[in-house]
Amino acid sequence: MHKLIIRNSLPAALAAASMLAVAAPLAAAAPSAETKTLSGKTGSGKIMTREELRACMGRQQELASLKGELDARSQSLQTEREAVERQTAEVKAEQDALMASKGGVDGLNARMAAFSAKAKDYRERRSEFEAADKTGPGADRERRLLDKEGDELAKEQNALNAERDRLVGGTEQSVAAFNARVEAQQRAAQAWNDKSRQLTADQEAYEDRRLDWLDECANRRYREDDEKAIRAGK
Repeated sequence: MHKLIIRNSLPAALAAASMLAVAAPLAAAAPSAETKTLSGKTGSGKIMTREELRACMGRQQELASLKGELDARSQSLQTEREAVERQTAEVKAEQDALMASKGGVDGLNARMAAFSAKAKDYRERRSEFEAADKTGPGADRERRLLDKEGDELAKEQNALNAERDRLVGGTEQSVAAFNARVEAQQRAAQAWNDKSRQLTADQEAYEDRRLDWLDECANRRYREDDEKAIRAGK
C-alpha cells in the first residue's frame, strides 16, 4: 500500500511541472498593454492597428523629410534674394552715374549752341568786311583781328567736337552695357519671384498635410509592441 502511494505521486508531480512549463511561454507571449501616441501626448479613442500605425509612421517620416527640403529651399532663396538685391543696388548706382554723364552732355550742348551763335556772328562780320573791300592800315589791322578771332573759334570748335565725341561715344557704349545689365537683373528678379511663389505654394501644401496628420495620427493611441515590431521590420 505504501509503494502504491509513492508510485502514483510521481506522475502527478510531472504533470504539474509539465503544465507550468507550458504555461510559462504563454505568459511571456502576451502582448504588452503599454500604449503611446506619436505626438507624445496622452491619447484617447480606439487603439490603432499595426497597419494603421505603420501608415502614420510613414507619413510622419515623409513630413519630416519634406520639412527639411522646404527649409533648405527657403535658405537658398534667401541667399539668392540677397544677391538680387546687391545686383539691383549696382544697377541703381550705374544709372545714377549715367544720369550724371547725361548732365555733362546737356552742358556740352549748351556750350555748342553758344559757340554756334558766336561763329555765326563772326561769319557775318567777316563777310561784311570782305564786302566792304577796305584798304589801308586800319583795314589791315581789322583783318588781323578777324583772322585771330577766326583761329580762336577754330580751336574752340575742335575742342568742343573732341569733347562731344568723348561724351557721346562713351555714353552710347555705357547705355548699351547698362541696358544689358538691367535685363539680366530683371531676369534674376523674375526667376526669384517665380521660385518664391512656388515655395509658398509648396509650404501651404505641406501645412495641409501636417494638419491632416495631426488630426488622423498624432494623438491616436497605439501599442508599444506594435511600434517595436514595425521598427524591427515586421
